[in-house]
Amino acid sequence: MATFLITDTDNGIINKDFFYLLGFQPTLWWIALRKNGIHIFLDKRYFEKTKKLNEKRICEKTNMEKVYFHEISWPLIDAMLISCSDSKAIEVEESLTLKYFKEIKNKSDMWVNSHPKKMEIIPSFFEKIRLCKSEREQDRLWKAIKIIDQVALYIEYLIKSKQIIWKTEIEVRNIIINKILEFGWESESFDSIVAFWSHSAIAHHTAGETLIENGPLLIDMGAIYKWYCSDFTRTYWVGAKTKDYEEFANIYQSVKKAHIKAILWTKVWMKAYEIDLIARNSIEKDGYGPYFSHSTGHWIWVNVHEKPWINQFSQEEIKPWMAFTIEPGIYLPGKFWVRIENIVIAKSERVKCSSKISY
Repeated sequence: MATFLITDTDNGIINKDFFYLLGFQPTLWWIALRKNGIHIFLDKRYFEKTKKLNEKRICEKTNMEKVYFHEISWPLIDAMLISCSDSKAIEVEESLTLKYFKEIKNKSDMWVNSHPKKMEIIPSFFEKIRLCKSEREQDRLWKAIKIIDQVALYIEYLIKSKQIIWKTEIEVRNIIINKILEFGWESESFDSIVAFWSHSAIAHHTAGETLIENGPLLIDMGAIYKWYCSDFTRTYWVGAKTKDYEEFANIYQSVKKAHIKAILWTKVWMKAYEIDLIARNSIEKDGYGPYFSHSTGHWIWVNVHEKPWINQFSQEEIKPWMAFTIEPGIYLPGKFWVRIENIVIAKSERVKCSSKISY
C-alpha cells in the first residue's frame, strides 16, 4: 500500500499541512508514506530549504522512523506511480483535487506492466495527529489570541466612546486589519466579519457600505501569528438603547450564560457532543432552543476552521492540549445574531479560556 498526500497551490488549493511538517510553503509537493519512512517530493526551487529542516521533528510528527527528500524532476504523476511500482493499491487523501485524482486514476489503470492499481480515498493523514498541540504550537496560538484581544479592546473603546457611530462596516474592517498589523504579525486569519443589524443574521456576511448607528453589531475576527490562527466573536450593542435593546439584552445574557457553562463544565476525556449539549440545554431552558441553529465550536490550528466540530453528533474525545472554540449563539432570522466565541485549550483536567476580554 502506498499513501499519497498532494498539494498544488498553483491551482489555488492551499493545503496548510505543509507548514505543519516543513514550516514553509512550496507551490507543488507530494508525500509518499511507505514502510521505510516518509518520502517528501518537492519542486527543486525549494529543495535547498530542506537542508535546514529538523528531520527528527518531522519524524516525531508523522510517527515515521526516517524522512527522505526528493526533487520532483519528472512529471508528478509518473513519479508517483514509479515510486509505488511494488504496491497493489494507492491511497489518496479526500482533499485531493479532482484534477489530480482523475490523472492518477487514468494513469494507474494503464501503468506498471498493464496491472491497474486500486484507488482508495482516506481522511486527512495529519488531521488526527495534529489535534493535540505541542508546547511550541500552544505558544504561537496564545500569541495569535493576544493580538486579537488587543484589537477587540480597541474596538470596544470605539464603541464606548461612540466613535464607531457613522462608520461603515468596511471602515471598521479596515480598522481591524490595520490594528492586527500594528499589534502583531501577518494578517487576518480570515476575512473579518463586521455585520450591523440584520446583516449579523447572514452567515459569513461581507462587510459593505452600511452605516453603523444604534443597534447590534456582530464582529467575528482573527489574527495569524507565525501561521497559527485565532478566532474571536462578540455581538455588541452600539449607540442609544432603542425599543429592541431589551430583547437583545435578554438574548445576550442567555448566550453568555451558555458560553460560560460550556467552558466551566467541559472536562478532559468527555465527548465533543457533550459540550454542545451543555450550551444547547442552557439556551433551551431560556426558551431560545429553536434559534440555536449551528454547532457550538470547531478545532483550530493553522486553518481557522478545523475538523472535528463541537456539535450534537461529534464523538471526538477531548484530550489534553487540544484547542477548539466554544461559540454558542442565538440566531433570529432577518433580525440579528448574538454569538460569543473564544478559543479554549484543554489542560490536564479542564479547559482554559484563552481570551482576556470580558463579556
